Amino acid sequence: MKYVRFVPILEKINEILGFFDIIIRGQDFDQPGLNVFQRTMLEDAIREVFERHGITSHPSSLYTDEVKKVDGQLIQSQVRKPEPELKEIYDVIVENHGDDVKAEELIAAIRPFLRDGSKPLFDGQSNFGRGVETQLNESRVVNFNISHLEEGFLKPIAFHVILNYIWEHWIKSPEHAIKRKVLYVDEMWQFIDYEQTVNFLEKVARRSRKRNAGMCWASQDFVRILENVKARGILQSTFSYFFLEQNKIDKKKIQENFNLTAGELDIILNNPGKGEGIFRIGDSSVWIQTDPSDKEMMFIESNEAVLQELLNNMKKVQGYGG
Repeated sequence: MKYVRFVPILEKINEILGFFDIIIRGQDFDQPGLNVFQRTMLEDAIREVFERHGITSHPSSLYTDEVKKVDGQLIQSQVRKPEPELKEIYDVIVENHGDDVKAEELIAAIRPFLRDGSKPLFDGQSNFGRGVETQLNESRVVNFNISHLEEGFLKPIAFHVILNYIWEHWIKSPEHAIKRKVLYVDEMWQFIDYEQTVNFLEKVARRSRKRNAGMCWASQDFVRILENVKARGILQSTFSYFFLEQNKIDKKKIQENFNLTAGELDIILNNPGKGEGIFRIGDSSVWIQTDPSDKEMMFIESNEAVLQELLNNMKKVQGYGG
């Protein structure tokens, strides 16, 4: 069987449109997203920016043979071209539709996200910090911490962008084709009301197996996901569950959807121990208790005070100096 590599231009355009759809909705996800005029303006602008960068469906169009300086080192081999930026798309829209009343809302919605606006996080090249590789080629574990971002607006957008980046540059990467990969999505309930993000999560859940990958998600508000029609595809693609302590008011919903026994429900509804719960695969269940190491807890702990206490204890007990 012969595999042909290509750049999925149409798929990438649709993903970028999904990003702008979230922006145009603002903090109210029940608002309508991009209308037909805005979508057409954006698609034309994205195509024009791609053409200016010389990006086509051929993989070689993503690279240049010019000498490039990266982190103080000169690279003469084939390197990736600079990525199209938000400002470029904005400028094309203003240039082509600046006097069009149909473009006013779109231009106003994008403006704060430019590098000189109040939310400049998404305008520029992908950058994890000086000396940090953005391709994720050699990293065993990567944690994107967005806990400090604004809850109502910036966080869902950042999550969508990061999810897209991980899918494109890690899960789909031919370099990682034979590597087993797991994408972990924490507190998924926070993003379940954003249609574009839910659709993307469903795509990852359904297609990741074909790329030797899987998606693991966690949520404190489990019933909110159960009751969300848009999230059904994610649930249908989830084959194993680990039920930790659940709220008693959710007993009926959990019982209806997962047919847990009375004994299993009793364990998760009546103050189970820390890390204790029911692990379910298909129709089979087992009662287990997890016991993460201090270093594992150090990696995932989001409370700064608890993390600092953990680090101090590790230094005292184990002589840990990292």
